[in-house]
Amino acid sequence: MYFQRGTLTPEQTRLVLRDLPIDVSFADEHDVLVYWSGATYKTCDARYIGRDVRDCHPQQSLAVLEAILREFKAGTKDVAEGWSTLPDGSVKLTRYLAVRDGGTYKGTLETIVRLAQFQRYQGEQALPGW
Repeated sequence: MYFQRGTLTPEQTRLVLRDLPIDVSFADEHDVLVYWSGATYKTCDARYIGRDVRDCHPQQSLAVLEAILREFKAGTKDVAEGWSTLPDGSVKLTRYLAVRDGGTYKGTLETIVRLAQFQRYQGEQALPGW
């Protein structure tokens, strides 16, 4: 079980989310896009904030998005993930996670990680080094 400890100020929260090595977006329980951060969204129109998350996705992905939202809201699934190879040969991992509070669905968190930043690691280096 996960136990949260401590608190962050709004400014600390903004800075932490900005500097995470992942791109993040969040749509609330009403499927309204309320937040995004990261390079993935640099070409996205800011007018999408406050709109239905379906408006931000291409037509060909809507059936899958609907299925994900339906399963998350029903409580039958908590994670959906996919990956793709980018033109430079690196892999992009996209994960959708159901956000819940005491079992109540509160929204969908999307995370996107470019795995190239981690593919350079080989062997082991248990402690951080320079």
